[in-house]
Amino acid sequence: MDPKEVLINHLDLCQGVYKVLLEENTWLKTKKTAPSTTILDRKKLMLPQLEDSLQNLKRLKPEFFSPFDNTKKLVNDSHSKLLQIFYLDRENEELLLKVGQSTERQTFNRFNTPPEEIDELHNRTEGENDKS
Repeated sequence: MDPKEVLINHLDLCQGVYKVLLEENTWLKTKKTAPSTTILDRKKLMLPQLEDSLQNLKRLKPEFFSPFDNTKKLVNDSHSKLLQIFYLDRENEELLLKVGQSTERQTFNRFNTPPEEIDELHNRTEGENDKS
């Protein structure tokens, strides 16, 4: 298979994956529920395609690449898109974890005491320690 064709197909697939992850991200942020089965099914369909694409990329040998075409740019574009995918996927995981938690846990703020009140408490305990 032509390296350029393999890279173009891989980049197209990566763009499709990114589009689905972006849709999932929007769903998680706006609806604050688990993604629809439609989105999940589309992701499941893409997994075997990604595995095939990865196998095709592994079969490529450097000597098959022409120094006169845009394969280097295609490799860089694919790399950039993969980084975007990894970042977005991580964000989606975090959002999904948050959506899966109870409402109390989602809104829990560990630091809800104002700094002035904390200072006041510290000053009170220091004064009590001085008396002993």
